[in-house]
Amino acid sequence: MRYDVVGLGTASYDLIGVAGEEPQLGRKQALTKWVEAGGGPVPTALVALARLGARTCMIGAVGDDAYGRRIIDDLAAEGVDTAGMQVRPGGSHIAFALAEPGSDRRSIWFRTDPAVLAAVQIDRSMITAGRALHLDTYTIDAGLQAARWAREAGIPVMIDAERVRAGTLDLLPLCTWLVVSVNFGRTATGEDDPEAAVRTLYARYGVMTVITAGEGGSWCAVDGEVFHTPAFSVAPLDTTGCGDVFHGGLLFSLLRGDPPRPALRFASAVAALKTRAYGGRAGIPTLAEVEAFMR
Repeated sequence: MRYDVVGLGTASYDLIGVAGEEPQLGRKQALTKWVEAGGGPVPTALVALARLGARTCMIGAVGDDAYGRRIIDDLAAEGVDTAGMQVRPGGSHIAFALAEPGSDRRSIWFRTDPAVLAAVQIDRSMITAGRALHLDTYTIDAGLQAARWAREAGIPVMIDAERVRAGTLDLLPLCTWLVVSVNFGRTATGEDDPEAAVRTLYARYGVMTVITAGEGGSWCAVDGEVFHTPAFSVAPLDTTGCGDVFHGGLLFSLLRGDPPRPALRFASAVAALKTRAYGGRAGIPTLAEVEAFMR
């Protein structure tokens, strides 16, 4: 295999403002910090994997604007192969996040050009060039085809499902590892309790299923059992990208052969360390840093 993980999804450019006090709409308020960096669920997971020492490749589409160039350049600078990145007429995906220091809460506004996302082209040889495939819920049509190719080739598929979108539920049966947000679990199952939701999803799809709940930790159903992994106790500067980084850490651990329990603890540690810096990527740790933190 040329790569450990091939990712297909939406690449973003993040503009992050740090509030000095609790934000209030309709008021002019000063920011204490401003950060600009590449973002997006799948690409940020790939950056985490690259920092940990994995070989990664990103497939996606950006607009023919200045932000598109920055997105690709940021990925390349992190050691992510950008051979699958495509430039299409239109605007790149932009997100503005308002972070609150010392809190797990943040507010995000974003702009998406559907024509750019729909224009992404995939090639079977590239999709099957990795030991695993990582998907989001934004590029559904391409994701469905990619997941079919991966499963036919015996390649495991992980999905980062933040919310239920059109076509998302069609993608889940093609996945090997379901790693979804607590909001997704609630919407997909009707269960408010994460443990009940993870049990329902596991019974429905029969594969390792994880529900993430930020500082509440994660719930996993696998091999007929359900267990909770607490989040590490940290004082976060910024939680932007923590879920994406969690996915990267979990993929890294599973691919090196770790059982589910230690793999989820490892992923939790990677996500916890990410919170020490502003932005979705600045705080992503190296493998040595994660191992030292866990000791």
